Amino acid sequence: MTSIERDGYRFCVDLPATQAYYERHSLCDCSCCRNLYAGIQKYFPKLDAFLRDFGVDIARPDEASSSEEGASIEYFEVDYTVCGHVEAMGEYEFDLADSIPVHIAVRDGFVAPNEQTGEYFTLSVYGIRLPWVLDEPVPQPQSVRRFARTKQILNRKHED
Repeated sequence: MTSIERDGYRFCVDLPATQAYYERHSLCDCSCCRNLYAGIQKYFPKLDAFLRDFGVDIARPDEASSSEEGASIEYFEVDYTVCGHVEAMGEYEFDLADSIPVHIAVRDGFVAPNEQTGEYFTLSVYGIRLPWVLDEPVPQPQSVRRFARTKQILNRKHED
């Protein structure tokens, strides 16, 4: 186990187990998540270095919630698993000034477990905004997609 101390926090991290976790866990295939996987390392190098200290692959998060905004995507929360435990909690979360400021909260466990086993904690990152980097059209905002789907259903009913 590796001991990591930062801003009043003391972590006991199993680096080999964390790295193995990121090699095997599954990823979401939606376009917003694929955009995150493709662009986050380039646009957030300080966050990438911070997470690498914990054995975390920045391009393979457990969960991400997002919203489309024009030619960019705002990721409200991006969660990463770390194998190990928190020995001492600091008084405040972490803030990093990267391409934009991001906020990192430490949680003992995970709100909606993915493929974690054994002892782990979660690093939840807030405030990520990325340009659209995929070579495919930017998805329509969910409300627009829902409206288009509702319109299709209503049109079918009128055709019958």
